[in-house]
Amino acid sequence: MNLPLRRARLAGNAGMTLIEVIVAISIMGIVATAAIGLSITSQTSAAAQQRQELAVTIANQAMEQISAQAAGTNLITNKSYLFQGRTQSLVNASWSANAGAAGLADTYPGWDTAAVATSTPVVPMSSTIRQSGTDYTTHTLIGTCYQATSGSGNCVRLAPAPARPPATAPASTTQLVRLIVIVRWTAGTGCAASGCSYQATSFVDAHFDLQWKTNG
Repeated sequence: MNLPLRRARLAGNAGMTLIEVIVAISIMGIVATAAIGLSITSQTSAAAQQRQELAVTIANQAMEQISAQAAGTNLITNKSYLFQGRTQSLVNASWSANAGAAGLADTYPGWDTAAVATSTPVVPMSSTIRQSGTDYTTHTLIGTCYQATSGSGNCVRLAPAPARPPATAPASTTQLVRLIVIVRWTAGTGCAASGCSYQATSFVDAHFDLQWKTNG
């Protein structure tokens, strides 16, 4: 074997050059950084989804408790039952703090005219619980609205809307009690600044003799 050919073969078996090693390390670093970022994003999304699911569970539990308390109660003759212990000032403050919630503008706020500052509401205005390291604050808003007994339509305030609901429901309408539960939390990067929330809404028919809609 001549010397030039042997040198060429040795050069081919000499391995990676310094530049090739640097390039390889750089590529591995980019891939590793991307993988770590994807993992962090995935974990963050999973945590946010878990918090959302917990909020839904908390709201549904609160709604079930309120509905159970309302069951079997004639809210026409005893309108203050669900509102019992709720002062006007606390209700107005809660309404203002949750302004913009779906259905709130179509609802007359309800309170107990006999309640005083030391009264304890039957249904708490708000409460905070801790689940899986996150604090969830539940706000409960209860009021009344009117729905047409025929045709179709939402439960709304009367038009032109008086400041307070009338003592007797207008003809061709029925009064319903709207229950709004809002759960708020601030944990997680997506909720830390302005907070996140979940809302559940339900209705209670205020009559023992249910008034069925005849159309729609």
